[in-house]
Amino acid sequence: MSYFKRIIPGKVKEPEPQNDLDSSSGCELSFELSSDNLRSPSPNPIIKYMLSTPGPNPSFSPPYKKVRALRLFDSPLTPKTIIQKSAATPAPRSRLFGDKPRAVASAYQKTEKPAANVNPFTPNGMLLTKKRSRSIRSLSNSPQIPKFDLNESDVSDTENEQPTKRVALQESNISRYHQEFLELELIGSGQFGSVYKCINRLDGCIYAIKKSTKPVAGSAFEKTALNEVYAHAVLGKHQHVVRYFSAWAEDNHMIIQNEYCNGGSLADRLQEGPLSTVELRKLLMHVAEGLRYIHSEALVHLDIKPGNIFISKEKRMQFTNYDSADDGFEDLDESHYEEELTYKIGDLGHVTSLNNPQVEEGDCRYLPNEILHEDYSHLTKADIFSLGLTVIESAGSGPLPKNGENWHKLRRGELPELPQVLSRDMINLMTAMIHPDPTMRPAALQILHHPVLCPIGKKTRAQLHRELNAEKLKNEILSKQLKEAAICIKSIAPESKQLKGVSRISNRLIGKKVNRSISTTTF
Repeated sequence: MSYFKRIIPGKVKEPEPQNDLDSSSGCELSFELSSDNLRSPSPNPIIKYMLSTPGPNPSFSPPYKKVRALRLFDSPLTPKTIIQKSAATPAPRSRLFGDKPRAVASAYQKTEKPAANVNPFTPNGMLLTKKRSRSIRSLSNSPQIPKFDLNESDVSDTENEQPTKRVALQESNISRYHQEFLELELIGSGQFGSVYKCINRLDGCIYAIKKSTKPVAGSAFEKTALNEVYAHAVLGKHQHVVRYFSAWAEDNHMIIQNEYCNGGSLADRLQEGPLSTVELRKLLMHVAEGLRYIHSEALVHLDIKPGNIFISKEKRMQFTNYDSADDGFEDLDESHYEEELTYKIGDLGHVTSLNNPQVEEGDCRYLPNEILHEDYSHLTKADIFSLGLTVIESAGSGPLPKNGENWHKLRRGELPELPQVLSRDMINLMTAMIHPDPTMRPAALQILHHPVLCPIGKKTRAQLHRELNAEKLKNEILSKQLKEAAICIKSIAPESKQLKGVSRISNRLIGKKVNRSISTTTF
């Protein structure tokens, strides 16, 4: 007869006779060790314990209740399936505290933040940047404040909805270029990318598609490429800024879909010769209006030059010989249309925020001295300086120097010789725009109000006649709408006092004489 050892939690008894009955079950329990179990490479932990127990023929018989407690969900389960079942079925409430006990952190799937970048040039993005910098400063000034206090007080709901890390371009690759667009021709190339004229296969419109020359995902130029996308997305809705449509990454290259300007760039236009006085005024007015809009968004361009100013040509109908009695325009020929030029600011790769400037120097031929000396206290005036040199080059000064004495003369505010005669007001404005002291340069709004660009007395007779006819057309349309509204009101309430008031107002707007009444009541 062999002996077995009975185990009770917390207590070990000496070997007893085999025919001893277990008190809990009332039957004889015996676990014998076979030779197969002893030879197994990974014996059961219970067998290991039995082998380590002294005795002539050791055996093991745990209590029945403890064996039942070791069984999970009536079948052996792996830890992974146990966690899945515990996450799917709600846990019972605790009898001690009456609330739901906390489960394992990995058992509950956390809601992921939206995979979208935070645009630093939007108002929310600027606010988040300011709050984060303020949190860092407060943390450095008072290190005894715990981190959870900063998170609860300084982080807004908008920041919680946005990811803290930038979405990598390698995770955003989309195949769209050859599927959605038909490439027509190469219209320009630069250091970082090339621009192609493409037609969309669906809508049939022409767009300018800019592709990076080299893969930017994971490189040092990825931040610069994303910065251009951020700036285009915020600023690409003004008539004097190149319009933005979309951007995506393809084969780790950055691709930006922009408006196609059929007139090319100002640099291409200057190869044909200098601009006339009228063209110079239009160029100055349009680019100054674009800079006024950019600066109003608390941003600066920092790379204004002829290569980054684009021309859009559109044919518009002349209202000089317009007859209001005509019902349509089917009889109009080419003589009734004129070509109108619009200058637009493009290539926003160097745009930065005034609140948190991160300056990437552009073309040294158009940068002022303070930027080259890393003085960023007057960034908006740096754009004015670049615009002044652009106007000087457009007036016929020739290509600007990259260095040398002529380069320093421009930084001292000295104008070069020009092949055409300009007015004294234009020369004074150009001199003020390249003043060595940035505080003495005019702002974009001051340029628009300068006598050179002021509309009073500066428009031609044809322009004034066109504007007058356009305003007459608008007045005729509004008068017709007012009369129709008055007839409609009469049909609803012909005798009401409200009708008389509306009729009086409509007559006054149309231009009829009405009697005025003066009340002498004092209050």
